[in-house]
Amino acid sequence: MKKFFKFVPVIAILLCLIIIPLRSRADFGDFAGDSDYDSGGWDSDSWDSDYDSNDWDSDSSWDDDDDYSGSGSGSGTAFGLAAASIVLFTAFRIDRISKKQHHHTYNLKPKSDLRSIYEYLNVDPDFSTFDFREKVSNLYVRFQNEWQNKNIESLRPYMTSAMFAQMDRQLDKYRQNNQTNHIDRISVLDTDILGWKQEGNLDVIVISIETRIVDYVTDDNTGAIVRGSNTDEKFMTYEWTLVRTTGVKTSKSTGTTSQTCPYCGAHIDINQNTVCEYCGSVLTTDTFDWAVSNIKGISQHTKK
Repeated sequence: MKKFFKFVPVIAILLCLIIIPLRSRADFGDFAGDSDYDSGGWDSDSWDSDYDSNDWDSDSSWDDDDDYSGSGSGSGTAFGLAAASIVLFTAFRIDRISKKQHHHTYNLKPKSDLRSIYEYLNVDPDFSTFDFREKVSNLYVRFQNEWQNKNIESLRPYMTSAMFAQMDRQLDKYRQNNQTNHIDRISVLDTDILGWKQEGNLDVIVISIETRIVDYVTDDNTGAIVRGSNTDEKFMTYEWTLVRTTGVKTSKSTGTTSQTCPYCGAHIDINQNTVCEYCGSVLTTDTFDWAVSNIKGISQHTKK
């Protein structure tokens, strides 16, 4: 029984987490929210270090909007009693299991240390830190815009399959609830490549992104703001992890290329980007072959 009392603080914490509603989150991947945070933040895939789509947990905590919004107070007492019963039973089971497993030790696989990005030039001589940072900055803006449009299909080439599936499932909650997550006044303030490593058959680069956004959610039927503020500025810091198959080298554009306009079918000669002379669509030649596998929210500071 004495061992049971060791779990009393744990019970108290769990009750607080269950009974007290969590603040809602938004922006691409739901990293911005009503409450500011520092270091640690939210991780789109903190349990997956191997970038394997088979490791993705389809029942992860991202699934349920109830994890991010408060419930009504009318049933609070009954809910609290039910939660207390569940937590007490869980603590009892933990006590029983700990008696059986207290002799066991577990060795966690440490993450590989990041190496200087300049060492990557030995692997890929044409790799440019400037170009990489610029393309990631552009991707960040594009990710936010397509998230607001509630259609991220065009972003599929820039994410791993698992990452795309998870983000699209999160976005589907807005579609089902007839809500739109607006991300306005987007500005990428700074980017910093933290380093690179190799894991399995992948090259991995981690980059820090500092941005400013205005983030809020509206009801599609009424236009009313249901979460967030259309005036408060949020200063966000993220860590993006991007992967590419080991052995793939940076390709350089060598002048004009010919392609078919995907919007009207016309044959166009372009160099980097141009406007289709037949339908007016903007076309680009995209040689960015890295894919975002994970996004981690590091901090958020709100300026009212």
